[in-house]
Amino acid sequence: MDIKELLREKTVSLEEAVDVIQSNDYIYTYGASGEPQTFLSNLASLKGRAENVKIVNFLNSIPYDFYSDPGYEGVLSNESCFFGRFCKDAQIAGNMSYVPTHLRHSFTGKEYYHSIRGQVRKVFVISVTPMDKQGYFSTSTVGMSVRDMVYWADIVILEVNENLPRTFGDSYIHVSEADYVFQGNNKVIYLPSREPDETDLIIGENIAELIEDGSTLQLGIGGIPNAVAKALINKKDLGVHTEMLNDGLVHLYKEGVITNHRKTLYRDQMITTFSFGSKETYDFLDDNVGVLHLRTEDVNNPDIISRNYKMVSVNTTLQVDLAGQCASEAVGTLQISGIGGQSETAVGAKASQGGKSVIALHSTAMVKNKAGERERRSTILGVHPAGTMISLLRSDTDYIVTEFGVAPLRGASL
Repeated sequence: MDIKELLREKTVSLEEAVDVIQSNDYIYTYGASGEPQTFLSNLASLKGRAENVKIVNFLNSIPYDFYSDPGYEGVLSNESCFFGRFCKDAQIAGNMSYVPTHLRHSFTGKEYYHSIRGQVRKVFVISVTPMDKQGYFSTSTVGMSVRDMVYWADIVILEVNENLPRTFGDSYIHVSEADYVFQGNNKVIYLPSREPDETDLIIGENIAELIEDGSTLQLGIGGIPNAVAKALINKKDLGVHTEMLNDGLVHLYKEGVITNHRKTLYRDQMITTFSFGSKETYDFLDDNVGVLHLRTEDVNNPDIISRNYKMVSVNTTLQVDLAGQCASEAVGTLQISGIGGQSETAVGAKASQGGKSVIALHSTAMVKNKAGERERRSTILGVHPAGTMISLLRSDTDYIVTEFGVAPLRGASL
């Protein structure tokens, strides 16, 4: 069948797309530019006609009303494989639960669906670019587990956003693989710029001293990774194999610091599983074959990561104890973010020839005491309190970096 005719057959209105959802359905989607904003903003129509619908997201980006409105009780419940900033409040209110999982296993077929009991419909909803002349939609800055979801979902719904960049790699869905297609609101979610503070910049300089010319980088999210990017401006021939491509890495490429010429894998190309940044970064990604958005199971596979010569992974943590155990995602039982790819990239980089895994943090942080007053406390503890969620095992820790310097823990005794 002609692809244009096939698209016409599958094109529906927003209301028709939402009406597809039935009681007991599981809705899977992504945050950042993959988040289907128009679809998720119109789920109020489920009230009174559906119940026990579950939404599973990753890096939730917008605080829709169903995260806080008690009127959705019994209608919608929420799970996330990696919390966005506002999700901890939804968790406290009882409207959000966290799924502990490595990034490469998020939404991937049997790894995730094994936990689902009974027969439920799996509905995959994602924001995409308009269809090209060959019948392909691009999932833009999201590679992740898109291809897995297309294979495993019972229903695939595409929200078209005409302002998304078109990318290469595993970020595609053919019109024949979609069940429903509708036009979205064309708004794009960008990552607000976070300038490094003075402490971040010192930590960035400390980390930059560990990174040699010709290294391949993985940088996490936040002020410290941004500071590292700033501190690398005088390095040469760096490469990128990262779970998230951000503004700092794109800036280093434009400055000629990142060339990808000395990479072991995918030479001359930047590898990521998703991107999140500014409009300038998205403009850089548009139709850029020099950047591949690949499956998370490949990008974050420690064995594959380790094949990169001089692989350096830079991630952050909330607190660390003297044994090297890193608590990076939660404070007590309060989930703040997620495991993400921290342990995957740390283990892979540590196993790389000439590679290093770096975990960075401020040496102190402002916290509330039992009286509810804010006070400054050390983030470096003799031992974590009982019940602390550990994100990176002491056996996998390599370098710990604060504003006071570098602690190499690989091979060190207790």
